[in-house]
Amino acid sequence: MLKILATGTTGTIGKHFSGAIPLSINLLNDFNPTELSLFNSSSVVLHAAGIVGNEAVSKNINISRKINIDGTKKLAKISQDSDISRFIFVSSSHVYAPSDSLLLESSKVHPLGPYAEQKFEAEQALVEVFKETPEKLCIVRVFSILDWDVADFTLGGAIKKLTNSNSDYKVLNSDDIRDFLTPKLIASVLIKIAHTTSLAGIINLSSMFGTTIREAAHKMLTESGFEFPSARMLPGNSTRPYIVGDNSKLISYFPDLKLIWQPSIFKLTNQTDIN
Repeated sequence: MLKILATGTTGTIGKHFSGAIPLSINLLNDFNPTELSLFNSSSVVLHAAGIVGNEAVSKNINISRKINIDGTKKLAKISQDSDISRFIFVSSSHVYAPSDSLLLESSKVHPLGPYAEQKFEAEQALVEVFKETPEKLCIVRVFSILDWDVADFTLGGAIKKLTNSNSDYKVLNSDDIRDFLTPKLIASVLIKIAHTTSLAGIINLSSMFGTTIREAAHKMLTESGFEFPSARMLPGNSTRPYIVGDNSKLISYFPDLKLIWQPSIFKLTNQTDIN
């Protein structure tokens, strides 16, 4: 039976990995020999750890490179040398070039920003490591992640600030269209992919349905019982006004998979929830 060895299990997606064995590997340092003993032909590495977001990556671009690129490559080489069954890499839809149509796995790549650039460079490094055994590598390009249990610097964190009626905080570019899924659903699909030995190459993990940021905020807030502050949702578009993925390849492997964005219900417990 396959063992799923997962990195990033305290992160937004990784904290929802059910049944996976957490790896506390430090991507900056030498890996723990005890943990490396888990790497064998009956194990799958699900790699979700890394420095996330343009701001965090830009704060220390060199450390970010060592973690996001060098650390990923090091983990891949150890996995390959240990004859692991498969290596699943959690990448990002932001590696794609801007487009006004559905993004396929074959769509043009043009990462914008340091985070996307490092994700794509890590993808390329992995392809090189697994060039003799490409069937072992699966790169999953995750589209937009949105629910209440996400990092403060993300859209979910911005929407949470809108629950504070005493704040004048505003969300920009609310006309942007994104392809949302919750972290919990994304995690469950990644686990399914990890257990599927025939799935390799690049895979889009998306809903194939576009929602504006305004619509998403309205749904999250009203379904959780908050007033929708329309005046604090500023119209306009960013440099990436449309990011929606074609998930046909993924669905061909899991025809019964339901990829529908449905956020959880959020209830305030104290004022620190929105600060």
